Amino acid sequence: MSKKIMAAVLVLANVLSLASCSMFTTPTFPEDDDDPDDTVASKSTKDQIYDTIGKISKALADCDYQKFTEYSEECRDLESAMPSIKKDDDDDYTTPKVTDSWKVKNMIAGTITYEIDDDSYKGGIWGSKCEVDVTFSYKDYHEVIGMREEFLGPADFNTLLYDVEKTIDKKITLIFKKTGDGYQLYNPAEFICLYNYENLETLKFMKNIFDMVKNVYMTGPGWDEASESYTDTNEFTIVFELDDRAKTYVWRYKYAVAEGRGFDWDYTFISDTINDENPTEIRITYKQDENFKTGFYHFILYDPQTKTLYGLEYDVYNTKDGGAPTTTTTESTAETTT
Repeated sequence: MSKKIMAAVLVLANVLSLASCSMFTTPTFPEDDDDPDDTVASKSTKDQIYDTIGKISKALADCDYQKFTEYSEECRDLESAMPSIKKDDDDDYTTPKVTDSWKVKNMIAGTITYEIDDDSYKGGIWGSKCEVDVTFSYKDYHEVIGMREEFLGPADFNTLLYDVEKTIDKKITLIFKKTGDGYQLYNPAEFICLYNYENLETLKFMKNIFDMVKNVYMTGPGWDEASESYTDTNEFTIVFELDDRAKTYVWRYKYAVAEGRGFDWDYTFISDTINDENPTEIRITYKQDENFKTGFYHFILYDPQTKTLYGLEYDVYNTKDGGAPTTTTTESTAETTT
């Protein structure tokens, strides 16, 4: 029997999945002031303008064009440039909009901040038209591009981007016109430059941490390499040999032992989440008091970020219950995505 390498997505996720943090990093902006005594009418023109700039900046960082238009005239060119991500954007699996590079664009936009040049403020007659210079900044993503030849998904890029201190700055003169009790941005097209990110299409991404596995094999008492099965054993040992890239990551995974064919598995054991810093090899032994009964078993790692399983499946024989190594199977590799 030859070993069977398994890689499956979303298999029994209700058993193995672990809630993860959002991939996207967005700076914190002041929330709307809900003080009933601090109404728009009671604020000075400058205060109203500055409050609106804060709301506009948050919408730009969130890539929320609908929210942006609450404070600005429409600008379809800006909407097209903004790397917004919606739940239904990946309905077309042949040519999905939300590629890995598109997600990176969204992450870069999420670092947008602003600083108002108070000395540049100019108010028109009766405050009907106002303008002010604002410097918008986002983290210099070029610093990250050269850090790796291949990234472990967009989240890996985002983690590195978080520590970048250098910024790309764009000074923009914002023009506002009075509309009722508030002010509306008159020149939204000026913001298109905040999304002109270069060289992102050339970035390379791994599908998941298991792209860094060079070889995987079973070993330990009762293991027979020729038939690739265990006989009369109470422990399984699985070894993942990793390539040099693995040393630059903290691996976060669970492992599990299960019995059953297809995906109708009965789980013998599921570990807690393990954080393995800069591994060169992953070697796991699962042991129980009595010998395993005859059956078809699986020993797998689970990546909670990509909901991917990777491991081996093999026969186990227990001579006391009549099991004997009499069958062989062929090598196979299975991968399922959703």
